[in-house]
Amino acid sequence: MNANPELAEAVEHIDAYGYCLLEDRIPEDLARSLGRRCLELHADSKWQPSIIGDPHYQTLFGMLNLDDRVWTCAAHRDVVAIAGHFLGPSCRVVEACSKPTWPGAPAQELHVDSASQFNEVPDVPWMINTVWMLTDFTVENGATGVVPLSHRSRLKRPPPEITPDSTLITPITGRAGSVILWHGGLLHLARPNTSDQIRVGLNIAYYPRWFNNWIEGGHQPVWPETYARMPESMQQLCPGRLGRTRDDVYERTTGG
Repeated sequence: MNANPELAEAVEHIDAYGYCLLEDRIPEDLARSLGRRCLELHADSKWQPSIIGDPHYQTLFGMLNLDDRVWTCAAHRDVVAIAGHFLGPSCRVVEACSKPTWPGAPAQELHVDSASQFNEVPDVPWMINTVWMLTDFTVENGATGVVPLSHRSRLKRPPPEITPDSTLITPITGRAGSVILWHGGLLHLARPNTSDQIRVGLNIAYYPRWFNNWIEGGHQPVWPETYARMPESMQQLCPGRLGRTRDDVYERTTGG
């Protein structure tokens, strides 16, 4: 990390403000092509069981299995280096999700990631989340908004005075092929899409080995045939149990 001033600066920015932006990390044509493929998958009835959301904002789980080009993003050396800095060299990729935001989408609820089950929110990072820009992210089309410094709060949910239209929220804009990284405890949201364009993001989450992923509803396992096709670098990022369904690999909670 010290040998790469840009990555060192990115780490410092996450540590200080909770997020960073890496511009132009994959070719623009690759990003836009993958974005178009995501929209095709959202329109395919075969994958509807793996989608949550509404007509304006959706999440399609299991993208590691549905398009091998997702691995280019998930195993990108800059992103993995930054995630590994915060989570340790054995951090893992747990899920990749397609997240289109259609015109007319209202603001999402402000939230933090994967903190609801903690009795006490830890003072160390429990995840590094990312969104790859598969289209341009603009103020008008609902670019991801963050509340800088909020990762230090150790809150599970935002205080009531910080509403989705708060001036404390900063939109993170960029060109297709760029990627946003943030600390799981950073307050953030999908902003309203007031444009006539569909914004498409690819969400890839990195966790330490100690995090138990059953709490994340919707997360899908890596299929055995997917894992067999992966290059070794990608396999090392997906060390969990393989399966075709959630019931194959995730623990069930009794609610206690």
